[in-house]
Amino acid sequence: YKVSKLYERIGNIRKNYHWELAHSLCVQAGMIFAEDLNLKGLAQGMLSKHCLDAGWGQFLQILSQCCLKRGVFFHKVDARKTSQICPNCLTETGKKTLAERVHSCSNCGYTADRDVAAAQVVAIRGLAAVGHTVKMLSEGKFIGIPTT
Repeated sequence: YKVSKLYERIGNIRKNYHWELAHSLCVQAGMIFAEDLNLKGLAQGMLSKHCLDAGWGQFLQILSQCCLKRGVFFHKVDARKTSQICPNCLTETGKKTLAERVHSCSNCGYTADRDVAAAQVVAIRGLAAVGHTVKMLSEGKFIGIPTT
């Protein structure tokens, strides 16, 4: 009985954190894009317990509900090769090992943290999916310009 109560409490704490994080993200953004991950596949891999413990599926569902409630656009984009594509010139840079933490493009010379570059690719795909052309500013920020 005590163990089940403890697991229920942990689940409630996780769910509360997910709602707080979702609300915080919705306040900061007008559009939110996420990778459309194969969560079942991740739950069967080497890091299965960690993936299930983090509750990624639950968080994405809560984020989607929160965006709908707050009028923030939410869209899932294709997750394939986000860390292998250069966000500056959109050329494929090839597979990286987990130890490689920096993305550097041999084509255009763009360098950024691997996770930041992958997030920029997700943003580009998301904006393209909603009909925006994407321009990269020299500071590394993105602007979505509605296509007419």
